[in-house]
Amino acid sequence: MKSQKKPLNGGDTRPPMQGRVVTSVFKSTKQGPHYPPGNVRTTKLLIRTFWQLFKNMPEILRLRKIYSKRKVENFSVIFYSDNLDEVNGIANSLRSVVPYLKSKGKKVQLWGSAFHTRTNGVVENNFVVLFPRAVSMEQLGYADSELAAPHLAPVLKMLKRYPADLMELETPSPGAWLVGIAAKIVGLKVISHYRTDVPSYTRSLVKEAWMRRYVLWLIRIFYKNTTPVVSPCEAYRKILETEIKIKPQFIKILPRGIPLENFSPKFRDKSTSSINFLYVGRISVEKDIPFLETLWKEFCKKNQNAKLIFVGGGWYLDNLKENMKEYSNVHFVGVKAGKELAECYANADFFLFPSATDTFGNVIVESLASGTPVLVTDKGGPQDIINNAKKCGWILPFRDLEIWKTQLEKCCEMFGSPKYEQIRNSCAEHSKNYTLEKMTSAQWEFYKSIF
Repeated sequence: MKSQKKPLNGGDTRPPMQGRVVTSVFKSTKQGPHYPPGNVRTTKLLIRTFWQLFKNMPEILRLRKIYSKRKVENFSVIFYSDNLDEVNGIANSLRSVVPYLKSKGKKVQLWGSAFHTRTNGVVENNFVVLFPRAVSMEQLGYADSELAAPHLAPVLKMLKRYPADLMELETPSPGAWLVGIAAKIVGLKVISHYRTDVPSYTRSLVKEAWMRRYVLWLIRIFYKNTTPVVSPCEAYRKILETEIKIKPQFIKILPRGIPLENFSPKFRDKSTSSINFLYVGRISVEKDIPFLETLWKEFCKKNQNAKLIFVGGGWYLDNLKENMKEYSNVHFVGVKAGKELAECYANADFFLFPSATDTFGNVIVESLASGTPVLVTDKGGPQDIINNAKKCGWILPFRDLEIWKTQLEKCCEMFGSPKYEQIRNSCAEHSKNYTLEKMTSAQWEFYKSIF
């Protein structure tokens, strides 16, 4: 790896991402193909991925001899996620957690694969390592997201230069398979974190039944060989047990946290009398945005003094804009970050989140920290956050149009009342249960218990 002045962004053709600064660039490496989505192409992706493993096996075995002499003292942890070079909840969470752990003196590294728009691997903010890409494929149903595997040679060089004891894989993607298998052979303890509800996503996005069964078979193999598996909530413990077939003793529930200081009711500066409903997140079908469309259209038949604001982007955005073009009270503000995002949350009056596929829901905590009550479904991880709260929101039956519409109407009636202000205060108070300090403390104690 060497510093370069040009191109400092690794030759990336995408617009700059707020808060992400390239601090060094890998030397030029031949980039592999980037495939469009397709079932047959998935096989090509896997072949090219595992070829990296076989090609680098001599170096892996040499590194194994070096690691066999290591003693675990002040242990070091690597977090690996394929989608770090994108804007999503997993990437945002890890990019907050790792520097926090570093600030507490923990030895941690954050690794991933560079997006296909880059000509080189890069290091961002001096701690996010995005290795050069060997092969990638566009994810079905996800705009600006891909399945990718890095070149393994620079990964092995990093393992040699910066030895580690534990690797946590964040997603069951090709890069995680490749890097995880190599790390296991070298001698690291490899565990996983259930951050993505892959079975639900596959059911909603993949039409072919055989492909859904194939994906389920692969992720069962992945998680059974990377135990213990960390789950953020009880709802997904059940899925890990019943669908992924992980034994209860190999599942660990750990809380998550966010940098709460970035969100606050103090950012509220509401100057309009309309009631603002907000959605923040990926705008795609698996987040159940079509249900939100239908809900809003039904709600607007009798309710006009309300706005629905969408923050985010995704492959379904153009469809959504077309479907809602006759509704002047629906607004799209694009992807937001930093203070702009905090203001969106604080100036909203209610947060709508119809998704049933989120394992936790950082956006729920961000909304609560901003003093904004939330409406979530009775499926997925967000319900756990609200279940454990005093009155901070409502858990509603998944896709029950009539109950959701009735609750929106009740929200309008409640708005501005003393009860509503009490709820806003409760939201901000409850969010304090999800600090980075509480999360990382429990996380590190768990890591120590493994050795």
